[in-house]
Amino acid sequence: MLLDQFIEDTNRATSSEEIFLLYQEALKYHGYDGICYCLVTDHPAYGLKADHGAMQNYPDEWIKHYTKKNYKEIDPVLQHCFKTSDIFSWDNLVEHKNLEKDEKLLMIEAKEANLLNGLAMPLHGINGELTAIGLASTNGGVDINKDILHKIRSLSIQFHLSYIEQESSSLSFFEINAIEHKKITLSNREREILLWMSEGKSDSIIADIIGISYATVRYHMNNIFIKLGVNERTLAVVKAIRHGLILPTYLKRI
Repeated sequence: MLLDQFIEDTNRATSSEEIFLLYQEALKYHGYDGICYCLVTDHPAYGLKADHGAMQNYPDEWIKHYTKKNYKEIDPVLQHCFKTSDIFSWDNLVEHKNLEKDEKLLMIEAKEANLLNGLAMPLHGINGELTAIGLASTNGGVDINKDILHKIRSLSIQFHLSYIEQESSSLSFFEINAIEHKKITLSNREREILLWMSEGKSDSIIADIIGISYATVRYHMNNIFIKLGVNERTLAVVKAIRHGLILPTYLKRI
C-alpha cells in the first residue's frame, strides 16, 4: 500500500475501528497480521488514559494468559520501549539482552502462541508520553530488512496519529488539525531538508547536496522538530506529509 493512500484513507476514517482495519490491511502486505497497540502511559493532552492493548487482534488465548500471568509487569519488550526510540525485533532483544528466567519464559510462550517474527515500535511524545506497538506474524518467515522496517514505521506513525486524534476526548479531529495547521509554518529551506529526510538522506549528505554546513542542517532540523512537535526524523516526515507540508517522491515506492 502506498503511504500517501494510507494517510488519505486514515484521515478520512470516522472511527478508531476503521483506522485499525486500514492499519491491519497495510501491515498484512508486509507479512504482519498480529497487532497490539498500547498507550503505555497517560496522554493527558488528549484526555487519554494508559491502556495496554487499546487496539489489538492477538489470539484471545494469548491475551488471557498474558493478563492472568500479569506479564505486563515483566515484559522485556515493553520495558525496552522505555529505553529506545528505534523499532526493534523481539529476537534481537532476546539474543542481546541478559533476560531474567521469567522474561525468557514469556518470550518462549509468545512464540508458542504463534506470535512470530515479532517487532516492537516505541513512540515517545514530547511530554514524556509512551506508546508501544507490538507486531507479529502468525505464519512466520517474514524477511525483516531495513526497507521493511522503514515502511512499517511510517505506516505505524500515521496510524498512531490518526488513532490519537480520533479518540481524543478534549478536542475533535478537525479542531486539532486546525490548531496544528495554524502553528506549523515551514520555510523553503526547512521543506527542502524535510524532502531529503524523506528520501532517507543523512544530515551530512543533506548538507553536501544543498551546499550548506552540517551545523546549519542540524539547526534547521531542530527548528523543524519544534514546529512539528516531534522528537525524531520519521515522525517529522510523516507528520509533514499528513498535513500536506511536503509531498516527497519516495511515497511512490512504499
